[in-house]
Amino acid sequence: MAKYQVRVQSLPGEVVPLVKSLRLVADLGLRDAKELSDCLSASLPCLLVAGIDQDVAEHIRHLLHEAGASTTVEESRLSEPMLLCPQANQRFQWHWLSGPTPIKPEA
Repeated sequence: MAKYQVRVQSLPGEVVPLVKSLRLVADLGLRDAKELSDCLSASLPCLLVAGIDQDVAEHIRHLLHEAGASTTVEESRLSEPMLLCPQANQRFQWHWLSGPTPIKPEA
């Protein structure tokens, strides 16, 4: 069975509807949805989600379109669902010798 992905091409000028849609899409809190919105705007065009069924991808595309974003649904090479997670880059520091180590929060 083919899997699909949603690529975000452009974002609306108004952030509030986009954050609301991202909260629905990924069941995120307000802060995480805002971080995801910021990550998307900094790296356009980019994949939001991949490895999902076509009807789910179309639903996500519809929600984001209603918020004013321009998106496309494409066939994905991934078979397992994956969501863009900017927080992962902030939680770990990678070193060639020791691998991933958690970053200590600043006081």
